[in-house]
Amino acid sequence: MARALVGSPKVVFADEPTGALDTLNGERVMSLLTDTARRQNTAVVLVTHETRVAAYSDREIVVRDGRARDPERLA
Repeated sequence: MARALVGSPKVVFADEPTGALDTLNGERVMSLLTDTARRQNTAVVLVTHETRVAAYSDREIVVRDGRARDPERLA
């Protein structure tokens, strides 16, 4: 995570950043990522299968059957 954020990049791509972590450490990583990204004005593009991780986002794009879907219309 530190390597991705050093130098204040404009965008960070994170593929399942909490995938191998337990719940507590996953929450710590997501808090660190979101807090640091906001301070640095960095956009984060995140891929996850976990709804608790997706809850950290300002915006969601759901991909289902290979197509981007409006999450509001999936409900």
